[in-house]
Amino acid sequence: MYNRLLVPLDGSSNAAEALNTAVSLAKDWHATITILHVIDIAQFTSRGLGAGYPEVVTSMRQNGRELMEKAKQVADNAGVHADMILKEGAPKQIITEIANDADLGIDLIVVGKSGTNAFSRLVIGSTTNYIVQHAEPNVFVVNDVPEEDDQ
Repeated sequence: MYNRLLVPLDGSSNAAEALNTAVSLAKDWHATITILHVIDIAQFTSRGLGAGYPEVVTSMRQNGRELMEKAKQVADNAGVHADMILKEGAPKQIITEIANDADLGIDLIVVGKSGTNAFSRLVIGSTTNYIVQHAEPNVFVVNDVPEEDDQ
């Protein structure tokens, strides 16, 4: 059994499905969940936002906190303890660093197969692939949620 599950969230429906899976597993195993959201500031700094940059970062932080609070509420409603971590940087690297941090005691990562963009849904997402290759804990990959057109 696992004691501490890491659930990285990016706002995608696949990440939401990973959260639901993690909450179900944690409830069965009497485990705790660490909810992680990584703000990928690099994607905006390379676009030359200039003077608008501080406002964009502030908005991204607020959106990240709101996303994690909603996820925590899902866990709370199921009777599962969850804590939250908000970081800035390259998501695949930050997720792996957090997962490999011995002080946190993560022993399972529950992650969606792909992220928010359409291209990444064609194959296993590059972030998920990186996590599988570089994380020390086991990784539970949750399949993509079918698009409404596919149903």
